[in-house]
Amino acid sequence: MRNVTEITLLWGLTTWLLGFAATSSLGGSSYRSELEAGRTEFREAQAEPDGTAVTSLQLSFEKALSEGQISKARTILHQLLQHSLNSEALSKLGVALAQQELYSEAVEVFTRWATDYPKMFEPHYNLALAYLALQRYPEALSTLEKAPETSKTEGLARLYLRGKIQEALGRTQEAEQNLSAAFSGAPQQENYALDLGLLYLRQRAYPKAASVFSRGSGFHPRSTYLLLGLSLAEFLGGKSLEAVETCRKLLTLDASFSAGQLLLGFALYDKGDFEEAEKVAAKGTAAPHANPYLYYLHAASLLKLQSKDYNRISQDLTIATGAIPGCTLCSLAQSKVDEARGDLQSAINELERAVKLDPNFEEAWYHLSMAYARAGQREQASRASAEFSRLKSEKSNRDTEILREVFLKALSEQE
Repeated sequence: MRNVTEITLLWGLTTWLLGFAATSSLGGSSYRSELEAGRTEFREAQAEPDGTAVTSLQLSFEKALSEGQISKARTILHQLLQHSLNSEALSKLGVALAQQELYSEAVEVFTRWATDYPKMFEPHYNLALAYLALQRYPEALSTLEKAPETSKTEGLARLYLRGKIQEALGRTQEAEQNLSAAFSGAPQQENYALDLGLLYLRQRAYPKAASVFSRGSGFHPRSTYLLLGLSLAEFLGGKSLEAVETCRKLLTLDASFSAGQLLLGFALYDKGDFEEAEKVAAKGTAAPHANPYLYYLHAASLLKLQSKDYNRISQDLTIATGAIPGCTLCSLAQSKVDEARGDLQSAINELERAVKLDPNFEEAWYHLSMAYARAGQREQASRASAEFSRLKSEKSNRDTEILREVFLKALSEQE
């Protein structure tokens, strides 16, 4: 059973995974290259953009986007759409907008593309993806179902995207059926493996998730995200040793991958190897743009090793607290530092902050009752102890439920 510390650390990992899954699909190179051959027959019949004026506008549009001049890019886009544009030009415009998360503008371009080329699958598919990004799920599904389908590749792509939309609509069973069918038909597609594996993680079906990530990794042995998903599934499935091995393999591909460092350190921490966990966290925090949970993990590992370097521990916790909203674990760890320094009141303040942020934080209530007792605040100690006892008796599978809530929260914020 996972404790609250483990649950909270996994938040950072899940966010990394879900963020990649949500952004890698729209305009993804694997899907685009897969359809390249199928688009040739359409391109041969297309007219070229009407002259030098369009070429000049296209270059100006790309320049404005690259320089972050969004208002100017929108103005140029409006001018471009007054001209006759071929399929390739419309595709390039729409994908460029989507990559900048300008999904409303991408919808406008993809709608034009689908209208001008109604027999092509890809414009309808990309339009559905843009609607999905805007959380306009019924329109996404309707657009996808209207897309013409002329090949097995397109059929599998439809299954995949239908599954993503159905999951967003809360139709989990249908989503699993479609994502599973797409993955079975094309297991070499990285996105198909990633999204099906993530769905299984959210369902707490960790062996299934591990199986999907493992098979996907067979086709993409250098995919750090598939390896991260595999190690996460192994860890959540109670296979810490396997998770450590997979993380080490991942980090040989990208030694600076902060999420991989975090999961490796956490897996080592989980199996009681605090010295190695501290080393991994220290290396991770030394890198630019380190995941903030690495600072917490480093502080927690030092506390487990009974380090007296309280200044360093407090510095780590300060950084983590500043980057992680409502970090109750940071408050708990800081209370231990304060108490070791003999500052009992500061320890109480940190623990009171922790239970205010999370009234169900069992461990914080326990330490708060002990701190109150040492401070001679008997009434407060009694109330804190009673709250701890209540939570302990009601705990059951609370840790697992918290984990489920964390994944669902991450999904709603990232996709």
